[in-house]
Amino acid sequence: MARIDALPSIKIIRGLKGILDFYVWKGLPCVRAWPRYRPAKQTAASLAAALVFGAIVKSYGLLGDLPLEAYRNDALDQTRTARDIMVTGVYGNLHEASMSDFLDLLVECRDFLSDLTALLEALHSIDTDEIVVRTEHSVLPDGAATSAAQATQLTALQKLDDLQDALQSKALDRLLVRGSNQLFSFAGVLAKDADGLISGANGFFDSPAVPAGQIWIVTTIAAVNVTSPVTAIILNNQHDARSIRLQKEIKAFAIDDYSSWTGFTSLDQSDVIRAEFIGGQAGDTCAIFITGHIMTLET
Repeated sequence: MARIDALPSIKIIRGLKGILDFYVWKGLPCVRAWPRYRPAKQTAASLAAALVFGAIVKSYGLLGDLPLEAYRNDALDQTRTARDIMVTGVYGNLHEASMSDFLDLLVECRDFLSDLTALLEALHSIDTDEIVVRTEHSVLPDGAATSAAQATQLTALQKLDDLQDALQSKALDRLLVRGSNQLFSFAGVLAKDADGLISGANGFFDSPAVPAGQIWIVTTIAAVNVTSPVTAIILNNQHDARSIRLQKEIKAFAIDDYSSWTGFTSLDQSDVIRAEFIGGQAGDTCAIFITGHIMTLET
């Protein structure tokens, strides 16, 4: 045996057949004197493999499971690589091949070609790549897969997706609204009144406070001192300990003479409407009346 730099052309190899044997050993091209003694006996599986090798390489024909298994069992003691198999097989020296590796290649080619065949069978036209779908598995009516129909479906699905994004809870269908467009739910009519003692001379009297979880929209206010005449009545929105004046009416108010205001002001938790009575005396009884509507803040 001698190693060489490269295998000669196939014409030279065939011309020296019976004299010199060119082959590949562990990926290296080699040459040796033609073997004097061929294997004394070729099994049926080895002969069959030699006959089909050319057809497999050239036409990618498929082998059945039983012949492949027979070839594999017959070649368990072979150790040559798959690359050696292909080279020696092409140059006519199949008896030098590792049949187990060769058959592994055949199995891999067969499985790949089987998958490719199945894919090609599913194509209505290889030129247009139209997929064939069994009628019993198709859920679309005729024409539903057209571009126009698909665009319509996509538009509808996008609108549905946008609508679901706007729902805080799909179970409750609670709609989310941007902060700049925040909505409040209508909880009921606001109609409150209170009466009691003034806080002191020139003192004040408050309306009921807003409970937790509500917003009061006050649209009318009326205040009165039912004990003493006063010279002025001041109405304030008392929010977070700040007094926001809504109206100051100065005149000679007789006993039981009302000061009224109409407008729009908001109160949240613990806020009150405060009426100041200028000229009121300690111990006076005062009253305040407010109307509007109650809202519950959406969370």
